[in-house]
Amino acid sequence: MCDAAAARRRRRRGYTAVEVLIAMTVMSIGAAAVISMQRASVMGNLDARKSDIANTIARTWVERLQRDAMQWTQPGPANPTGNNLANALVLSDALTQGNWIQPNEYLATWGWSAGFDILGRDIPTSDALSGAIFCTNVRLTWLTTAQDLIHADVRVVWARGIATTTAAQGPCTLVASANPDTTRFQAIYLTTALRGNPQ
Repeated sequence: MCDAAAARRRRRRGYTAVEVLIAMTVMSIGAAAVISMQRASVMGNLDARKSDIANTIARTWVERLQRDAMQWTQPGPANPTGNNLANALVLSDALTQGNWIQPNEYLATWGWSAGFDILGRDIPTSDALSGAIFCTNVRLTWLTTAQDLIHADVRVVWARGIATTTAAQGPCTLVASANPDTTRFQAIYLTTALRGNPQ
């Protein structure tokens, strides 16, 4: 009878302090793993979203350059001296620079800007330094000696991580001719060829 009562008491007995501490340690390790995995997931999603938006901006600028090239007519049988590259504002400006430029001055003409917000929308040039999350640079060079085909590079730069940047540190404050600092910025590049319209 005594043995049965002792066995019942042992079954009703609670957890010891050591058992509780071991359980809390195991739960803490699991929680820390879940939290770090969640942080990595959030960062990965943010990087993927920014890369997608930057790619869209780069494609938008390639289309803008192609649209601008429509203003450029080359000599043809009807007009052998009709090369009016000056009508293509972005092309003629970038070709004279010969290096990376920020195409800011076309906002008044067409509403185009080098600076973009977090949703990939053009922002006014006057606000580009303070509000731009993404910044576009364009570099154009002649692809042929006949100067009838242009090699166009488009670069979109944005700050790494989730930290916000000040106006003095933003992507549009970079010197356009310099390569972005890869410890602070990410960039994607897109390349195309542009040809004038034959008359």
